[in-house]
Amino acid sequence: MSTWHKWTAAERSRLAEDWLSGFGCALEQGRYQSAAGMLHPDGYWRDLLTFSWDFRTLHAAEVQHWLGAEFASNPAHGFCLEGQPILSAIVDQPVTLEFFFRFETALALGRGHARLVPRGSGEGREAVAFTLLTTMLELKAFPECIGRNRPREDVSLRGAGTWPSGTSGGASGSVECTETDPDVLIVGAGQSGVMLAARLGQLGIRTLLVERSEHVGDVWRRRYQSLKLHNELCMNHFPYLPFPENWPVYLPKDKVADWLEFYARAMDLRVCAGTTFLNGTYDDALRRWTVQLRGADGTLRSLRPRHLVMAMGVSGLPNVPRLAGSEDFSGLILHTSEPTDHLDVRGKKALVVGAGTSAHDLAQSFYLRGADVTMLQRSSITVVSLEPSANRAYQMYRDNDGVRPIDETDMMAAAVPYELLARIQRSLSRWMQETDRELLDKLRKVGFLLDNGEDDTGFFMKLLRTQSGYYLNVGASELICDGGIKLKSGVGIERLAKKKVILTDGSAVDADIVVLATGYEPLQEQVRALLGEEVANRVGPIWGIGEDGELRNMYAPTAQEHFFVVGGGFPAARYYSRYTALYIKADLEGLLPARSSPLQRGLSAPSMHQ
Repeated sequence: MSTWHKWTAAERSRLAEDWLSGFGCALEQGRYQSAAGMLHPDGYWRDLLTFSWDFRTLHAAEVQHWLGAEFASNPAHGFCLEGQPILSAIVDQPVTLEFFFRFETALALGRGHARLVPRGSGEGREAVAFTLLTTMLELKAFPECIGRNRPREDVSLRGAGTWPSGTSGGASGSVECTETDPDVLIVGAGQSGVMLAARLGQLGIRTLLVERSEHVGDVWRRRYQSLKLHNELCMNHFPYLPFPENWPVYLPKDKVADWLEFYARAMDLRVCAGTTFLNGTYDDALRRWTVQLRGADGTLRSLRPRHLVMAMGVSGLPNVPRLAGSEDFSGLILHTSEPTDHLDVRGKKALVVGAGTSAHDLAQSFYLRGADVTMLQRSSITVVSLEPSANRAYQMYRDNDGVRPIDETDMMAAAVPYELLARIQRSLSRWMQETDRELLDKLRKVGFLLDNGEDDTGFFMKLLRTQSGYYLNVGASELICDGGIKLKSGVGIERLAKKKVILTDGSAVDADIVVLATGYEPLQEQVRALLGEEVANRVGPIWGIGEDGELRNMYAPTAQEHFFVVGGGFPAARYYSRYTALYIKADLEGLLPARSSPLQRGLSAPSMHQ
């Protein structure tokens, strides 16, 4: 049992400094076996962009070989402790000593995070790293234009003009709002798109956002009225501009929409709203894209950006199944991606096909608006109460809210690789099931099909793997238990009749409205639709955890040169957009070695989570 909890703060700092000094010396002297030996045998090292220009998760046994292949050509030095270490615990490690540190390479300043655990038994005078994170903080020659580097006006020209604003909002924002080819074209002005554009802007990169909707934020405004974020405000802030302190814990969708529009203006982002991305092709020789855009007035325009970013969410294209007999159905058939708030559903019979988050939210909304609602559950899902259970998955953000900068909390979260996160979630999800036992028993009693994930890791790993198959309960589960929302489970649709839906068990459900909560196609299919078969096949699957332990093709460079995909939740967009921006800046400034190109290496570079 470690005695670290009895040590003074000075003793803990000395332990952290001693480990960091020894680790840095081993690296600088090329003693990679010794450096690898300073990790716990079951420990992990995660590197974001620093040494191999991609995202890497390494188990302790892989570290020595990786250092020999990557570190020698891009060494780091100057490892030094930052701030005071703190005691915590993780998985089966009852005590860890956590701390941040700084370092640098020839090109960049770096920042890292480590969790030390005692080596063997005894008094814990020797330590090894259980998790280690190294990240690129900034390029030395190209720091962000923030803080002391913020733009400074030439006072001798004061009065000559107003501050230039690049934002073009509303239907008037056509492709004519840009006269030159941008360095980066971002398709989609949702949270991922605007956060990345803001990051790029602080690095002086000419960036253009194209947004199909009439206004920035419309992608949220068009969703059903009852929609709110299912995680707390404390983890959803934007870079450079956090939410106001008096905002509610769970943000309603219209508040998110208005913030997106405000943020684009405040960050001086160049946005062409009402503009549709039609297609794009990449010229390997010129290393540029040629893209076709259509403005709100139908005008076509061709642009030739260096880099292309798809920021159209993780959902992809709506998955709309073909239903036999749909031409005979006299009612309304719609997908959850379509607007529903304008519908008069009072007294109507509605069948909601699906049992994920959107299905529950729409079923609850229709019920509260006076509809007779039936949910058709085809397969099992994971149900977790939002309070107190689900938000335990984000406890780190709650604990650090107002205590430390959110970028530090992001680093602490990013230091936990997915393989280790699954172990954490397995234990946590069992606690959630026990906490929610009464609700889950009631759901089972009415025939609702439940599971706890493919490996007993609950909803959070489902989010990272498939973005589907779970519901964080905000009231719909009680309505199902009480019969307010009727349930048909374990069956599918055989065909539609005039006013009925015939199910595969031979039963029928009367219906005036059929709502297809059937999810979305994989993002790779969206790439296929916009950029063609060859590019889609080269990029490969997007989202989900790959064999290398990273999210597939998110935020990091893909196997298609100069093409990125960004998406997911607010925390991922805030944190990982930093590395996408740094990579693009390094490429534009000629800092990338030839071997860093995933296309040339035949790799599909990975990415990371929320």
